[in-house]
Amino acid sequence: MSYQTRAYLNRTYEPNFRSVVGQINEAIKRGLPDAQAQSKYRRVAVLMIHWSNDDLGVVPLENQLAQVFAKVYNFTVETYNIPTIVPPGRSVAGEFLWRLTNFVRTYEGSQSLMIYVYSGHADAGAAPLYDQCIWYGSNAIPLAQCPQVNWATLRGTTDVAVGDTLYILDCCYASTAAINKTENEYLVAAAMENPAGGAIQTSFTQRLIDILVANNGDPQTVTSIHASMVSNMKSANTNMSYTPIHIGADVKPTIILQRLAKSPKDIQAVKRFDTRAAGKVLISVSLQGKASFPDIRQFEKWLLTNMPPNVASVKVEAAFHSSSQLILFTVPHEVWAYLEGNESFRFVDHVDSHNLLFSTPP
Repeated sequence: MSYQTRAYLNRTYEPNFRSVVGQINEAIKRGLPDAQAQSKYRRVAVLMIHWSNDDLGVVPLENQLAQVFAKVYNFTVETYNIPTIVPPGRSVAGEFLWRLTNFVRTYEGSQSLMIYVYSGHADAGAAPLYDQCIWYGSNAIPLAQCPQVNWATLRGTTDVAVGDTLYILDCCYASTAAINKTENEYLVAAAMENPAGGAIQTSFTQRLIDILVANNGDPQTVTSIHASMVSNMKSANTNMSYTPIHIGADVKPTIILQRLAKSPKDIQAVKRFDTRAAGKVLISVSLQGKASFPDIRQFEKWLLTNMPPNVASVKVEAAFHSSSQLILFTVPHEVWAYLEGNESFRFVDHVDSHNLLFSTPP
């Protein structure tokens, strides 16, 4: 498994403060593209996927999302109902693979983005491995007897397509889809140990629709969409049951979603954009050895002088001596998205402020 999704005991260390600054800078480049960056895509195609025997009622909400992609963003949208009954000599997985292959052949290209949206049931296999990604349509019969597909065996076709790929999955244990991932990006409803929220009004898909509609086709990164979901997930209007998960590509920067021009005269003028969410992520990093107070102040100075001006919210919050040097600091959600694959950095919590003990009283 190439992506860490659960806590573990052994800790790795950054060699020094300069290395930490370098890691943060790289995460900024990938999670917070330049404010004048624009989507590079000439073609964006979306495949909406659900089961023909769906018992969750996902189709109305899926249709709403499809309309947003088609009408607001000018994306090409197709729908696939995974069949439960197939002709003799064929299989459900074989039919699904044939559909995926044709979608890739039709839309792949160096300036193409392909988006796969799945809504339905999923199973992650037995704990503690959670190494399966089984999709199925109904809980009315036992899973062993239910038509099903293992996404891990099907996504090879979509993973290697020419262009960029984004997976949007509203299902239980959704992050299992990213096990041994390749150079693609994921925005999913739940971690591999968690189910997804069952209420339509507060579902992952409903929240995604709300964010896309509010943005009205303007440039917005996938990391920013995820940050908006997380920072507002417990507000009165959203009240999501489980924390959505973003998993970035190993090397590529985050994908920018933007309304496609229907013709050359419709191309939008390049404009600055900053869609960072208001909240932050409190994280920790361990460094080899024990730094002195002046060293920590020097680290803060490096942060101030080396961070781009649009990322002023990277801030040291606390420092401790332990078996090494433990530093707590806050970063934007979009930056954490590309640090969490580094085992030296640890998630602490989502926060809305800096360290209140050292803040200036009002």
